[in-house]
Amino acid sequence: MERDVNDVEEVEGLPSLDKPGWYSQGNWPHLHELLKTMTGKQEPMVAYFGDSMRSDIFPATTFGKWETVMIVEEMEGEGVPKSDAAMSNEAQVEPQEMRGKFEGQGMKSPSAVSNQWGSYFVDVHRSGGGDEEHQILTWCCHCIHSYSTMAIPSVEHIADLPLDYKFPRFSPDKPCTVGYYPRPPDSVLKMCEDLS
Repeated sequence: MERDVNDVEEVEGLPSLDKPGWYSQGNWPHLHELLKTMTGKQEPMVAYFGDSMRSDIFPATTFGKWETVMIVEEMEGEGVPKSDAAMSNEAQVEPQEMRGKFEGQGMKSPSAVSNQWGSYFVDVHRSGGGDEEHQILTWCCHCIHSYSTMAIPSVEHIADLPLDYKFPRFSPDKPCTVGYYPRPPDSVLKMCEDLS
């Protein structure tokens, strides 16, 4: 674990964490010990937010047994509208000449569905001779359902909700549309409709 001081990482690793502070290159045991000390609980409850399955969600779920919220901006490319806060932030931060930079250059927004690869969430599988097609969850979507408690397109979507708001959770005994907030991506909705 390295401590960030003035946006510069100290080269030497730390034996433990102290609050308050900014840290990077950490690991679960150090953070878990700090949380136990801060809360006075042997097994503190944690809701961990991340946008990487490999370095955020999988380890937090598997090793920490924490609740995890996967931030999946690709949801916005599949019918999930941007939050009012995100739209407001974009209007304030992004200069007028930068707006539409992707469309103006013939490029799609980074969260748009790829014409070449298709949906981030659902793929078309051809069976046998290739005549019959059916939709399946992509590996990425399967991992989101398996290792995340829920998925959101951005933190702004939940920032103004009350602390006791009950979010939908992914679960093997619930439809594959449950667990997304504020709603599932279009491709997942369509796949579930086709299955029923």
